[in-house]
Amino acid sequence: MKKIIRLLLLAYFCLFTRAQAQKTAALPTIKTFIKSSAVKHTGIFNIYLQEDKYYLELPDSLLNRDILAMIVINKGSAQVARDPRRRFGFAGDVVNEGVFKFNKNARGTIFIEQSQFYIAPEKNGNDYYQLLKDKEGVLFFTLNTVAQGEHANLIDITPALNADLPMLSLNGAKEELGLGAYQANLSKQLAITSYKNNIVFRSLRAYGAGALKPESSSAEPVEPQSRQDTQVSLETGPTAWEIGASWLLLPKKPMKQRFADKRVGYFVKPVKDYISNPLRVEEKLLATRWKMEPKPQDLEKFRRGELVEPAEQIVFYVDKNTPEYLKPYFIKGVNAWQKVFEKIGFKNAIIAKPEPTPAEDPSFAIDNINYSVISYKPSTTANAYGPMVVDPRSGQILSSHVAVFNNITDLLQRWYFVMCAANDPNARKLPLSKDIMGRLAQTVITHEVGHTLGLRHDFAGSCSYEVDSVRKRDYVAKNGFGASIMDYLRFNYVAQPEDGFTAEELFPKIGIYDEFAIAWGYKYFPKDNDAFTEAEALKNWVTQKRADPRLFYFPEGDFYDPRVQSEDMGSNAMQAGNMGIKNLKLIMKNMEEWLEDDDDQNFTMMKKMHSAIASRYNEYLAHVLKNLGGRYADQSLVAEAKPNYVPVSRSTQKEAMAFINTYYFQEPSWMFPSNITDKTQFVFDGQVSADYETFMGKIFYKFSAISKNQRIVGQTPYTVSEFFDDIYQGLFADVDNSTPISAYRKMLQRSYVNKLLTAVYNPASFEADVAILLKQQLDKVKQSCDSALPKKNDQASKDHLKAISDMIQQWKADHQTKQSS
Repeated sequence: MKKIIRLLLLAYFCLFTRAQAQKTAALPTIKTFIKSSAVKHTGIFNIYLQEDKYYLELPDSLLNRDILAMIVINKGSAQVARDPRRRFGFAGDVVNEGVFKFNKNARGTIFIEQSQFYIAPEKNGNDYYQLLKDKEGVLFFTLNTVAQGEHANLIDITPALNADLPMLSLNGAKEELGLGAYQANLSKQLAITSYKNNIVFRSLRAYGAGALKPESSSAEPVEPQSRQDTQVSLETGPTAWEIGASWLLLPKKPMKQRFADKRVGYFVKPVKDYISNPLRVEEKLLATRWKMEPKPQDLEKFRRGELVEPAEQIVFYVDKNTPEYLKPYFIKGVNAWQKVFEKIGFKNAIIAKPEPTPAEDPSFAIDNINYSVISYKPSTTANAYGPMVVDPRSGQILSSHVAVFNNITDLLQRWYFVMCAANDPNARKLPLSKDIMGRLAQTVITHEVGHTLGLRHDFAGSCSYEVDSVRKRDYVAKNGFGASIMDYLRFNYVAQPEDGFTAEELFPKIGIYDEFAIAWGYKYFPKDNDAFTEAEALKNWVTQKRADPRLFYFPEGDFYDPRVQSEDMGSNAMQAGNMGIKNLKLIMKNMEEWLEDDDDQNFTMMKKMHSAIASRYNEYLAHVLKNLGGRYADQSLVAEAKPNYVPVSRSTQKEAMAFINTYYFQEPSWMFPSNITDKTQFVFDGQVSADYETFMGKIFYKFSAISKNQRIVGQTPYTVSEFFDDIYQGLFADVDNSTPISAYRKMLQRSYVNKLLTAVYNPASFEADVAILLKQQLDKVKQSCDSALPKKNDQASKDHLKAISDMIQQWKADHQTKQSS
């Protein structure tokens, strides 16, 4: 019986094979199938348009080759609603990228498959690697072969072009753009253009109504939105987009990888590692960077230490829609990085140029992956960002589309006024001159291009220098006032008028950390070392360099290290805040004179700047707050089996509380003088008070972090008890007199008591000693209110104190009832 089954199976196999051979033989040749009237696009693939169908000639040599698809919006769509924090949706936006490949199975079927990336052994001795190799990849689409050549298949790609595939459409950006269902009947192919190493499919893509989620994107910080904006998603109507899908054939041999070091801030691409550990699969993080190597003929010069031009220059083209006055500043912002690359042996490594005309460069197109652009967006959002298109096999950056939104100029103007008007008379003349505005935009471009070079934010860069040092012109001339342009290092706001700074000296510049980071990422090793050998050499180099505190880096998401903050300056937030507030007071004192405009009866500019001053004041408070319960992180301690953080010292936390007492517990009445508020109508109540009440919660709940820090052995801690007593002294120590309590102080006192009552109602969620301290604070506050009540002469103060006392008494009664039951 088994023999009969085997014979039947053999007969079936022979018949199937013969049928397949007949089917294959029945296919026409490509030469006979394609008519002379067909439109032909010659490139990495030959593509034919014949009788409203598109055919792709796929050589066998391109099977299993990785192809990177970059999706670019060529024309955005008008939308019913747009979340202003969303960065995508404009012409020139790269909204998605991915890598795929064409493959063929044993039956000869052609399909589009998602590529997989890993570091694998040269020999297949690793079991994990063999399992991965045998695993089938994700299939996107199966294609119909209509003709054959000697070493090629002709496939009908019309169905793929009409589908909503991520390598051809906006499929990968639906959530970001708020797109609904794909509408194939309203979509169509527009054009196909072949370039030297890529091909671009241009199409119209239509989508039904959808919704934008309210979450903010990961772009640069933008103008704060109202609370109402963040509560609900925004419905969008049907949309239609003209897009370009650029397919780039990736080289067979990727650029040499550089494994990321967490002590240097680079964007990364993860890849599975099947070499380092034979017992398990590990993950390596690849630093993203451009390919920076000398030309072969210049290698000896490079070795001798002579400056040489790289084999592949990084070139940015400034969008033709950019206002003319800004174009030269954008170019300067890019070229500022040239000197950094010179320090590692490359001249003219990066350069910016105006967008070429078709006559100057017929290949230029915003959706051609071979071109990096800086595009100007017609958006009311104050924003800018610098993304990258990356080869995930190696981390090589292939292209970048920096975006600058129109309204960022308005934000820059406000920043410059509130931080520099005390020192630069030209900052008081609003609107700012085009020269100043261009110089401000230049700093934005330098920062964003830093991102496109692979650099992450370095929010520790602003804490490297002493506050006294950055008030000295000779020191700043030599060192700048921060270690990194990749910090949000806006302007030198601690400099005082008597320090004599020029306007140019108030601007941030590329710093020593940036030079260090570029050297780490782009240092070229002439020897043919592998990535593992180079990683070890670089690791040791970083360890040596980190002895310099200016080269400290820690990820921007650290919530506890007060060194890791945006918008701050100097190693001491309290000293810097004092200087910054001193300048704000000077501006407020002179605001009416500096911003008086007879042509503006609504005082529009004054309103903006008054609001900007209040916002900046809050920033200084926030910088100080991070010191409370703060911890200094240090990655180097992890390897030594020690706690990888050290609490902020007791003296520094006491200094922070003293600052909060001076600038928060005491009313900043200087910020709201009647001569200004009469014109701006910007007052504390309503517009500012809600933020101040919120800030009280941020202060209060620091007790949790302070409590954790108390448990670290060998420290002299700032205790929770001391913390609560400092708040009490700031808020209630002066109530025991006849002076009326101001509305501001009442607000803070009510807010603090509410926080106490809310926390103490849930003592199980806190350690016992903290719960006791909360109860003691309530007793102390009640005693103060009861003692002060008969001494007050005004009824409003009496009512306020009695209300607080009664609230606490009610809590005690409720608490006793619960205990007795």
